[in-house]
Amino acid sequence: MARSGKFITGIAAFTAVWLASGAATASTFQGELPVGYSDSTFQMGGGTSFMMININAIGVRDPAICGSCNSIYTDNFTVNLFNQAGTLLQSVNETNFLYYNMYSSSKGIGAGPIGLAIPAGATTLEIVSRLSIAGLLGSDGNPLSFGNLSISTNGSLAAATPIPSTLPLLATGLAGLGLLGWHRKRKASAAGSGAKEVASATA
Repeated sequence: MARSGKFITGIAAFTAVWLASGAATASTFQGELPVGYSDSTFQMGGGTSFMMININAIGVRDPAICGSCNSIYTDNFTVNLFNQAGTLLQSVNETNFLYYNMYSSSKGIGAGPIGLAIPAGATTLEIVSRLSIAGLLGSDGNPLSFGNLSISTNGSLAAATPIPSTLPLLATGLAGLGLLGWHRKRKASAAGSGAKEVASATA
């Protein structure tokens, strides 16, 4: 892990120097990516000309796996850049990976942070992730279920707001309650008019 630690430290130092010498509007994003497929979208400011993206997974080695078995994360991800009209300007495929076992502290590291020159007119960043993790545990002692996404740019960057998955469920629930209320009201109305007919017939 010593070699990978030095590599990551070097990348972090380079990023800090680059951002310090870049535009005053430099922006960073730190977030999480779930294991499996995910699609994240970000809006970029017009002055963005360069960015660095890193995806990793940090956890402790699962003691239940064999000594020679690897603890590993791998992410084959795609970076797409679109203009205001939604036209794809650039698409890049990358891979990040790191694996190790009890007998070897570090077997290899993938692409690590990637640097991208942003084409003129790009306003939307999309990161399509396919993260897999094995043999790593989170702070709760359970298998790690997420990785870390880090983006640094020399312009402005904001995560696009997705529709939360709970909103469609809430809308469905409200519609169901409304339908149930309408059905009860109609049933009560029908029962009331039936009682009036019976009362008038007996009078």
